[in-house]
Amino acid sequence: MTILRRSRVQNATGATVLAAGNCAEVVFNCGNFGFSRFHMTDIEPLIAKGKKLLIQAGLRLAVHTRSIRALGVRELGREAGLNPNTFYRHFKGMDDLGLAMINSVVGDLRQPLRDLRRKAAEPLGIPAEDDFVVNLKRTRLAKWETVKLFFQFVEGAPEAFIVGVSELHGSSPVLRQALRDVLRDFATDMAEDFRALGLLPMLDDETIGRVSTLIIETMFYKTTEYIEKPERRAAILAEADKCVRMMLIGAIAGQINDERLLPKLVQVLGPGRSGES
Repeated sequence: MTILRRSRVQNATGATVLAAGNCAEVVFNCGNFGFSRFHMTDIEPLIAKGKKLLIQAGLRLAVHTRSIRALGVRELGREAGLNPNTFYRHFKGMDDLGLAMINSVVGDLRQPLRDLRRKAAEPLGIPAEDDFVVNLKRTRLAKWETVKLFFQFVEGAPEAFIVGVSELHGSSPVLRQALRDVLRDFATDMAEDFRALGLLPMLDDETIGRVSTLIIETMFYKTTEYIEKPERRAAILAEADKCVRMMLIGAIAGQINDERLLPKLVQVLGPGRSGES
């Protein structure tokens, strides 16, 4: 004889879970019309939906508190349209929710940025290492597309970046470290793409890594202003692009041996030379 253990699935389904060992069935109470049964694999999409609703609710609420730890389980449940007890079926606590929020955003942005960098640089091909001007033009295009896509993404997910900038200096050491890791990973991606695409061959690996880190941090810290001042977005995008170009010029000028290349460097990456020009 198998004894089934009963418990409630605390979400909008109003279902009862019947579990025995590794097996589970979900029973929906249909009032006077009896019961409907199906296996746990059928309800997994509903559980995933509940988790997604809580992540989205957390982002909306944390914009106002500027702190994920300041959120309450009850207000999260109300905002998500779920029973508050559902929270603990998905997350151990607020730090766990914060990590899920971070991973959700990173998953949507990280690979598209890499794809766009490659798409921007590929039309010019990979030139000879000593083709200084073509290398700079390819770098300019890849840089511009990275900056442009990043801020387009920010515009589409403002809550995530407002919360991210706040939590980078917030009270949770877990979230601070997670966000530092995210910035490091994005910088590592950029450095790897520069090498794989044959960009900046005049720079050594250490310098490429440092420049990539500065570029990512500069863009990240400009997100709050970009979100809160929509009337200045075009200007902020131009400012971010200018900062990136100045970093590249400084890094390259410090490592090239032929001073005759400096005018070409300024000509390609200097003032007014976005990727579109």
